[in-house]
Amino acid sequence: MDNWLKSYGEYSSESESPEIYHLWVGLSVLASAVRRNVWLNQGIYILYPNLYTILVGPPGLGKSTPIRMGRKLLFETEDISFGPDSVTREELIRIMAKAGKDKPQSALTLHSSELSSLVDPSGIKMIQFLTDIFDGDIKFQHGTRHSGRYTVNNPILNILAATTPSWIAEGLPSTVVTHGFTGRTVFVYGDSPRYLKPFPNEPDSKLTQDLINDLNYISLIEGEFRWAPGSRDYYRKIYEEAARSTPKDFRLEAFHSRKVKVHVLKIAMLLSLAEGDSMELTKTNLEIGWEILREVEIDMGKTFSAMGKYEHASDLERLETRIVQEGGMTSQEIYQEFRAAGDVNDIGKMLLMLISTGHVVKDKNEKGETIYRPA
Repeated sequence: MDNWLKSYGEYSSESESPEIYHLWVGLSVLASAVRRNVWLNQGIYILYPNLYTILVGPPGLGKSTPIRMGRKLLFETEDISFGPDSVTREELIRIMAKAGKDKPQSALTLHSSELSSLVDPSGIKMIQFLTDIFDGDIKFQHGTRHSGRYTVNNPILNILAATTPSWIAEGLPSTVVTHGFTGRTVFVYGDSPRYLKPFPNEPDSKLTQDLINDLNYISLIEGEFRWAPGSRDYYRKIYEEAARSTPKDFRLEAFHSRKVKVHVLKIAMLLSLAEGDSMELTKTNLEIGWEILREVEIDMGKTFSAMGKYEHASDLERLETRIVQEGGMTSQEIYQEFRAAGDVNDIGKMLLMLISTGHVVKDKNEKGETIYRPA
């Protein structure tokens, strides 16, 4: 194929789910296919193009559909090992150790339509393990009182999951947001379908098979990436630009600090593999990777919008989402729909918070009714 990712975009074009979801699922599928077979030597560390990708949005947006479409292709790709949708930390360590027992790497892909299924069974211990294993150090050892010691050789883990801002607020400790896990994870936020498609067509069978065939070829590529002429200069430029800037939302600081050091290089490698097997990082790969990450960072803060000590944080996030989805709601519509969230004063305070933070504007419609519109 001329470009695997572009063809994947065509394959997923009948889905209503936000286009940005499908882009990141496509990248995640490529990352799962190449596992630990390709790398970039950064002197003091080796970088592999594995990804932790979490699709975030309100319930019913269609987050599981892109995951299923990507998984369908990986199921037909040789030597790809999947873990269960729901797993404890200890079981995940055992599975990864077993996956690499007779192979040169302990490669595993986790797909889950609910991030809670991966995190809830072990809580913060799972978050800590996922953080530790992300960089793919040569060996990870884990000892237990009853089951002995497990050794995970050459680990590489890819995660593709989905969740809502409400679960992020309720299921993750607030301290996690400023630590390693969120810096290593790309939270891809969407809040509305790209279009309505009541009767979607099946993906073209030949296109599907071509994607599978090409993915099998890509999965066999091995070796170290090289810097193409001019790419180092461009990378130095964006590296320094990122170092001089800070995100407006403090909750994105961990991600921002790794955006260029880690994520741009991973995405650039995957973009190169989507085009061919030159094993070169070009300036164009880096430019596109930089833009993709800048785009996803714009809305990433909404992932954590319900997080905090404010007792109505989850309701605030749902209210903003509904106003955006409807393109505007009257006071009566809001109070009727959200009456379970609190009394008139509580809902009024939420609306004031949205106005004060610049997410919503207060206006009048043609009937003279008060209406709240997306800013």
